[in-house]
Amino acid sequence: MPELIPCSMASLAIASLYYTWRERIRPKSLPATLLRQRVAYMMWVAARQ
Repeated sequence: MPELIPCSMASLAIASLYYTWRERIRPKSLPATLLRQRVAYMMWVAARQ
């Protein structure tokens, strides 16, 4: 049982890093992605007319 503790701690550390990245860094890139999607849709609608 004690040999599982380092593995559990490593998993916790990786999960913590991922959730920190997801909450802090990823939302900053979201508006740019949303803007690109809106512009692409606008161009698609204009091309269909």
